[in-house]
Amino acid sequence: MRRAKDNREVPKRYYRPEYTRCPCCRQVLKRAYPLWRKYIVFLSGRYLVISVGYGCRNPKCPEAKRKCLLASREAEALTVRGSSFALEVIVQIGYWRFWKRWTVAQIHEVLTQERRLPISEREVLYLIGVFLVLLRCTYPLRLAEHAAYFRRHGLFLSLDALKPEKGNTALYVVRELKFGLVLQVTPLLSADHPTLERRMLQPVKALGYRMRGVVSDDEQALRLAVAHVFPGVPHQTCQSHCLREAATPIVEADQAFKKALKQAIRALFYAAGRAISQLTPEDPCQVVLSTYAELIRSTLTEGSKPPFALGGLRVFEDLARLEASLQRSQKRGAIRSWINCWPWSNVATPSRRRIGVSSANAIGWWNWIGDLIRPKTFSRAQPGAASNVRSRTSWRNWNNTPSTTPTRPR
Repeated sequence: MRRAKDNREVPKRYYRPEYTRCPCCRQVLKRAYPLWRKYIVFLSGRYLVISVGYGCRNPKCPEAKRKCLLASREAEALTVRGSSFALEVIVQIGYWRFWKRWTVAQIHEVLTQERRLPISEREVLYLIGVFLVLLRCTYPLRLAEHAAYFRRHGLFLSLDALKPEKGNTALYVVRELKFGLVLQVTPLLSADHPTLERRMLQPVKALGYRMRGVVSDDEQALRLAVAHVFPGVPHQTCQSHCLREAATPIVEADQAFKKALKQAIRALFYAAGRAISQLTPEDPCQVVLSTYAELIRSTLTEGSKPPFALGGLRVFEDLARLEASLQRSQKRGAIRSWINCWPWSNVATPSRRRIGVSSANAIGWWNWIGDLIRPKTFSRAQPGAASNVRSRTSWRNWNNTPSTTPTRPR
């Protein structure tokens, strides 16, 4: 059952008109009655906002005859209609989301844990939408603010489209590159060059500013439309699109490399994870091994942002840092036979026989998790000459490795 909020301890804020005298007869305004009251959440907490109306008592004043009351403009501008959150909260949420790149969960945690505001994650998501609407309403004002600069220096335009699956409406956007202003947004189902001219470029041309240059992808319809509407204006292909297309072979090779890294470590990592899950919370090794396992798990899910941030290379570098950390722990005596846990190192330098599929790695994983896997028997064959240089260190403890692993304590 939903309980009513306890508003007995909520502080109050009174707002009065900015004028103290009547604008018609210049008589001193007198207090009438509260026009409205509303609970509003600010960054500093929740308040009861009361807007008090003031009126003129001069019987000869036209304003007094009409019984007009003056209210506070500041109180009217505290929030948008239908919302109980102040504009400062909406703007702060938008800043955290789009400038700081925080997630909805992070914003909700800061508002509830640090600032103690009564707000849900769903309300945070709704206020992000309100912020975007308010931001869109400021574009005409921002365009008018920079009108003198545009008249003097002209415009550099960026044309791009957000295209979902085929058969759906594409969103074409025209942006100004100096200040990042959105000049035109047009949803189009058909993207032929006459439609682009009429719906997207002609409204921009009607602004009356000189066009200095246009940047877009290599879409043929866009090139034809720009050449017809802005003849003689330089039209350059977007460098990001060019790099993305040029890096396609590298991205494909990186994806194959990342897949090989995951295949080399996944099976043994899952086995180690199952063994770690059987440890008791009192075991001192449980915290350390669980931390390493969580780091490896998050490393294997690294994404790619081509053409520069390649996922395979990021996974390899993260695993290298984890290997260095395991090496430091092994030197302190915290983890045994750490080096044998890393079959991924052989993926970077392929050879005829990889250590990742040999019995030596299974021994290494056994020693890493510490007598927790069911007993298995491994052959004590000497390492082949085909192993790469980096994996030779995994044979340091070969002569000391038992042929049969000890049984798990029950």
